[in-house]
Parts: sequence; C-alpha cells; structure tokens
Amino acid sequence: MDTTITFEDFTKIDLRVGTIIAINDFPQARKPAYQLIIDFGSLGIKKTSAQITTLYQPKDLLNRQIVAVVNFPKKQIANFMSECLILGAVQGKDVILLNPENRVSNGSVVG
Repeated sequence: MDTTITFEDFTKIDLRVGTIIAINDFPQARKPAYQLIIDFGSLGIKKTSAQITTLYQPKDLLNRQIVAVVNFPKKQIANFMSECLILGAVQGKDVILLNPENRVSNGSVVG
C-alpha cells in the first residue's frame, strides 16, 4: 500500500465485534456469498453479504463472533441491502474471518 492515513482518519472507522445469529444462501449474488444477520449489542442487528463460501458452511458461522466496519453507508447488492462490512484476511479466493481470541460483548469497540 502506498497510501498513508493519519490517526484521525483511522478514528473515523467504527470497528465493532458482533455475533452472527442467522445465515442465508444468497443465489442472487454474482459471486457465491451468504447473507449474514449480525447482533452488535446496543448498536442493534445489522445484515451483510459475505463471499466466504469456500471455507465456511452455515453451521460453522452460527454464533461465531466477527469484526466489522459498522459506519459505512448501506450498499445494495443484488436484491439485498448490506449494512456493514465484515473483515477477513484474503488468501487467493479464500477469506479467513477476523475474530476476537476470547468471547467479548457484542458491540465491543475494536481499536
């Protein structure tokens, strides 16, 4: 990466921990994806689409904690409105989800 940001730029990103409470297949997506419903505690429930089907089955995702950006504007993906962006390490076609080492409260700030 050639772009350097300031600490003030970083503080604009609202990173939170949430728990996946529901998973649905998303056949309308251009690339294989799931629709995820995530509980962010006091921030409420948010939904997103995630291209994580190569490494994760729905049963592996239910009740799993993840890290997400929760202050992006909503984005229309096919017939679905995504409200947050879950974070993962990209390894070729695979995405490995980022999550806290220990269970924390939903909505916990990541900083």
